[in-house]
Amino acid sequence: MGETRIYYFSGSGNSLHAAMEIAERIKPAKIISMRNDPAAVSAAKADTIGFIFPVYHWSLPEYARKFIERLEINKNAYIFAVASCGGLPVNALNDFSQILKKKGARVSYSGVHNNVASYVAMYEPFPEPERQLPKAAAELEEIAGDITRRTVNEPVRKSVGKEIMRCIQKPFVKALPKKDRGFTVSEDCVSCGICTGVCPAGNITREDGKPIFLHHCTQCMSCIVFCPRQAINYKNKTQNRTKYHHPAVTAAMMAENEMDFN
Repeated sequence: MGETRIYYFSGSGNSLHAAMEIAERIKPAKIISMRNDPAAVSAAKADTIGFIFPVYHWSLPEYARKFIERLEINKNAYIFAVASCGGLPVNALNDFSQILKKKGARVSYSGVHNNVASYVAMYEPFPEPERQLPKAAAELEEIAGDITRRTVNEPVRKSVGKEIMRCIQKPFVKALPKKDRGFTVSEDCVSCGICTGVCPAGNITREDGKPIFLHHCTQCMSCIVFCPRQAINYKNKTQNRTKYHHPAVTAAMMAENEMDFN
């Protein structure tokens, strides 16, 4: 058995939790944040390669897309993808498949992990976490079983409806990087640095101990939901909303760049 590498992008911790659970079942495996430089975390020698990501604007996050495009992979590996979402994956898995196709590779298995949607800038977490998380855990167990058995399933196909949704999403995705101008930091900030560590896009630095946003934001909201003082908010939209992150995932886990499962 050769090397197994699982790459993840996670804002709420849902995708990181999925990566950890799958790695635990198919170990030995290494899980790697897409925050890394792709050149430093090549999968050229791996015979099992996984990608786990949330669904943003009906596709995979743009940051994840660019990472995967630049990552060197073994084209003959068993390659799986898991899209985590609170609704439908829409174009996420098809778009991922197209990225691999351009690299001369093919998706062996793709799965949808129905989880808690948590875009706090727009809505309360849904479905209700207490009700959804047990269902998500059971579903993840099935997905992990499929991957352990190296199941191969049919590639995701395009549809007219999905292509229309792609056209609708384009202006939103284009505007995302500078959306961080809407973040506010209150006097409750204690300069703990957690926001810098949890940001999966490396979009936050600090100046005089306070967070500074660098304008390549993905709107994942990790800085808001992991802030222990609720000092970071988005405009006037998030102050009174529930701040959800996966209960089994800590800020320290989010800040890790790699984890080994042996």
